[in-house]
Amino acid sequence: MKWFIFAIVAAAILLIFGAVYAFSYLLNKRKQPKYKTTAPDDDPKFLRDLAEKLKEQDKKGNTDSSDSTEGDDEPQ
Repeated sequence: MKWFIFAIVAAAILLIFGAVYAFSYLLNKRKQPKYKTTAPDDDPKFLRDLAEKLKEQDKKGNTDSSDSTEGDDEPQ
């Protein structure tokens, strides 16, 4: 009889913990955002626009000042 009562109490505790866990999971799931974000490098339109912008910059002869500082880090 003692084992029977122990099994009922243990099952009741497990049932309560399971119900609380399931209820909190459902509440947290509802709070999560429902939209999907994508990185801009995954977007083909973004990549095409970026390639066009880079081509335009190359055509304009855009020179950076980094060319003149390339050898500054070398030991003498």
